[in-house]
Amino acid sequence: MSRGLERKLLIIGAAWNMITALLTIFNYYSWFNREGAQRLETVDLNTAIAGSQMVNNILQIILIFGIFMLIGALITFLVAVKIRDNEIQKKVVIWIGFWVVVQLLSMDLIGVSIYLVAFVVYLAKNKAIRMAYEPVA
Repeated sequence: MSRGLERKLLIIGAAWNMITALLTIFNYYSWFNREGAQRLETVDLNTAIAGSQMVNNILQIILIFGIFMLIGALITFLVAVKIRDNEIQKKVVIWIGFWVVVQLLSMDLIGVSIYLVAFVVYLAKNKAIRMAYEPVA
């Protein structure tokens, strides 16, 4: 049974994650840095020091999140390329399920919907493969 639909959905999901990760790393990171610096220009020295530390900590979290999503997109792309037809690969099911949860926790509803559809289709085809190779009694 062909895994073409799952492969295409995972590649689309990986591309979506790549785009959002790059936007997070480059656009959102620099915007937050610029806005944080502007807000701290008019405050007193003690507040500026504490505020700059807070802005730097948030910037690190933004960067880590963007890199995490970028690595996840690359792994998902590799998983999509390595999916084999007519085989049940348990690690693929685990990865797609894990990545659905990550997308849900990050509130990426587009990513959740793409990966959830891929997950359901993959499980449905697993059932069909299992039924096709069961010995007839």
